[in-house]
Parts: sequence; structure tokens; C-alpha cells
Amino acid sequence: MGITSGTTNGFNGHHAPTKSRPLNITICGAGIGGLSAAIFLRKQGHNVTLLEASRFANELGAAVHLAPNANGLLRRMGFIPEKRGAVDCLRMSQSLPTGKELFSVDLKADAGRWQHPWQLAHRITLHSELKRMATSEKGEGPPAILRLRSKVVDVDPNKGFVILEGGEKIQGDVIIGADGVHSNTRPRIPGAENIKTFGSGKSAFRFLIPRQKAYDDEMTRKFADQDGHLMLRFGRDRRVVVYPTSDNTLLNFVCIHPTAESQIQSEEPGSGDWQNQGNLNKMLEVYKDWEPAMLKLLSMADEETLKVWELLDMEQLPSWTEEKLVLIGDAAHPFTPCKAALEFPILYKRTC
Repeated sequence: MGITSGTTNGFNGHHAPTKSRPLNITICGAGIGGLSAAIFLRKQGHNVTLLEASRFANELGAAVHLAPNANGLLRRMGFIPEKRGAVDCLRMSQSLPTGKELFSVDLKADAGRWQHPWQLAHRITLHSELKRMATSEKGEGPPAILRLRSKVVDVDPNKGFVILEGGEKIQGDVIIGADGVHSNTRPRIPGAENIKTFGSGKSAFRFLIPRQKAYDDEMTRKFADQDGHLMLRFGRDRRVVVYPTSDNTLLNFVCIHPTAESQIQSEEPGSGDWQNQGNLNKMLEVYKDWEPAMLKLLSMADEETLKVWELLDMEQLPSWTEEKLVLIGDAAHPFTPCKAALEFPILYKRTC
């Protein structure tokens, strides 16, 4: 991306571009999407300023799937996930709440179908490495400037202004709204002024435990006896997803369930935060009818690090761009977690 001016070169009336200049790009939000955009933009020679509302003092999630297409983009950046603890997804199984296995697929044989591996990574490690790559003095292009405690409250897509809490204005050539599901840049898209996120009816507990802890208990060993094993447990209106990360030393849990069964009474629907504290007894109550081995496994969660958040949805926006503003990630549309992993078994069974 660049700004160029053209002059006729005398050959068939074509215009030859003159020298382009780097753009000044303001990215609102320094999550995975914002940092990834910053890395690619600095590689193109642009000047990037990242505005992040938080201090990055809190844990930023548990683990994340790196699907083959996303993995390819990371490798283009120069990030090799397996060198930072990401593990290959080697087996996927699906079971009922009773523990009865419906199917188990060895993914190693089919790994060659994709150009890049399907991996399971620790979100904090991924985020930290992206931050380093975006802001380090080493690397191609000018390092991005990261400003913490810089909450964006409004933007002007026509003039390229970003307005911070406190009144400071930052002007640039392009604004990227990467400020998440509760975006303050989204309302500046014409037709999106009154489009609000709403609860999907589901929430998710999330936590990590040492894999060895599950392996050492005879009752729960079956959940920890294979490297790279993605386990899916499906009930009628709830599910549990378990998979290893961090060189197979940790087990990651995402426990999706009806919001009404874990929501704090004082909370308004749709107001849930990523860092909401979870309640261990409530989680065990949600899955009380499931097999004892799964309940034993869930009981190993540390309540101090147990989180729960509401999964949000939103009506489709009329556009993701307006003048100098473009939305990406959850600012453009929220996505539920483990979407690919939850749909993949069905696709796999139909096509293989």
C-alpha cells in the first residue's frame, strides 16, 4: 500500500508511478489481529502506531488453534510456532457425555493434504511473540510504536483522526479498527451505528492444567496419554474441548454451555468480559450428569485462574470499510471459539 502520483511515460498513454511514500497507519487494538497487521505493514515499510487500552498485565487467554491457513501467514511473518511450544494436532476424537467414543481419527496420515500443519498453541506465547516481532528494532521495516493505556473512544474516518480517552487526537493515513468485540471504531461504519453485540445464549469456561496432573490419576489418564490429541465431548446443549499445548505439557479446556447456568445475576446479557472470574462449583454443576472421569478432570481446575465469558454474536455489518477506516477481527464480526475444531469432525466424516 502506498500513495503514488502518475505521469505519462509516452508509451501507449500509460502512466508510470513515481516514488511512493510510507503511510502512517494507526491500529486500534494490539491483540493477535492488530499485531499481525502491524507486522505485515512494517514489512512493507509503513509507519505503524498501535493503541492498546490495557497494560497487558492480565493473562490473554489459554490456547488457540493454528489452522493450516493461519499457520501459513505466521510463517510468512517469520514465526515458526513449533519453535515456541506449539504442538501438531495428531489425533482427533469425539465422544458422548457418557464417555462412549463415536470416532477417533489419526490425523498424521492426512497432514499432507494441507500445505502447513494444524497446530495447538499457547495464546500468551503467540501474543508475546507477535508483539516482539511488531515492535522489535530488529526486523524488516520500521518497528511499530506500541502505546499502552491508550483507550480509543472515537475515530474520524474522513480525516483519519483517532481520539483517545482524555481528548488526545492522533492523525494518520489509515485507521485499522482491531479493538475487539466491544469496538469503539465499529459505530463509525455507516449503517452500523445501532448494531450492537448480543448474547449467543452460550458461555465458555476456560482454563489450563498441567498434563502430568491428569496423567498421574488413573481415572483421568486416558485424557493425557497421547501427544497432540484433540478431544471433543458433545452433549445436547453443552460441550467440552480438551487439547494439549506448550510442548504437550499443558492441557487446555474450553467448556461451552448455556449462559443461564453460569451467569452472575448482576450481569447484563452481552456485557461479559474475557477476564470474568469463573466458579468451579458452578462448572461442575453444569456437567454433573457427565461421566465421572470427566468430572474428575474438570475438578482439577484451579479456581483462581478459571475464567468464564459469554459468547457474543452480532448482525452483519453493511461494510467493513469507510474512507480511511477498516475493521478486522472481532471488531468486524465476533467469532465463537473452536469454530473450526467443532465443525471439522462433521466435514471430515462427510468427505473422507
